[in-house]
Amino acid sequence: MLGYRPNSEETDRALNALSHAGRRRLLFELYEQADAEGERVCYTDIPQFRAQRRRVLLYHSHLPKLEAAGYINWNEAEKTIQKGPQWEEIEPLLELIYTHLYELPPFLQGKPSDNTETQC
Repeated sequence: MLGYRPNSEETDRALNALSHAGRRRLLFELYEQADAEGERVCYTDIPQFRAQRRRVLLYHSHLPKLEAAGYINWNEAEKTIQKGPQWEEIEPLLELIYTHLYELPPFLQGKPSDNTETQC
């Protein structure tokens, strides 16, 4: 069957994580900024999550979902995320999308982040 692989659960989990713009933004910020092992990203510095309404969704939906999948480790007290134990599972997909972003149809292209250096 086309598209079937023994690791289809992992594929579904990765695509589900990327299915919402908020989760994609978190994962791409981490991909872009956290080059070193253990480096943390302050998610409150991401412009998309400065609004209170979006931050509620972030706390109650996106961060718990990404942490449950193992893609991130979430430190709520410090308001940071870092690569989780299953990061290697989603990183190749993030790299593929990131590398070929401008080859995608315009409606699939996201705006690259600013990569501004800020601290929590």
